[in-house]
Amino acid sequence: MSKFDYGSFTGGYDEFAVNAEKYTYEEAVKIFEEEYDYKDSKVGKEIGQYAVSNAFVKWRAGINEDHEPCVCWWLEYSKRPKGSCPVYAFHRRQKNDREWGNEIVN
Repeated sequence: MSKFDYGSFTGGYDEFAVNAEKYTYEEAVKIFEEEYDYKDSKVGKEIGQYAVSNAFVKWRAGINEDHEPCVCWWLEYSKRPKGSCPVYAFHRRQKNDREWGNEIVN
């Protein structure tokens, strides 16, 4: 089992991932909502929308968004032959998103 638990990611589409081998989908959603203060504690209401997809993380060397070499967890959308860990990947809907799935926002 992977040492990856959960964490934030930058420079890509999804911004947060939770290990799918350690946590159920419901537990992953709860972790994401707690880490990103998704619920307004004053009124107990959800703020915004988010999407969840299946992805993988892998500890490897690569080049970050500043074009510098680094070794870290990388969020990927295809399984590598060795060492990929399945995750639930999350991203929040941004205020300026005009389309969300099949829904058109006015």
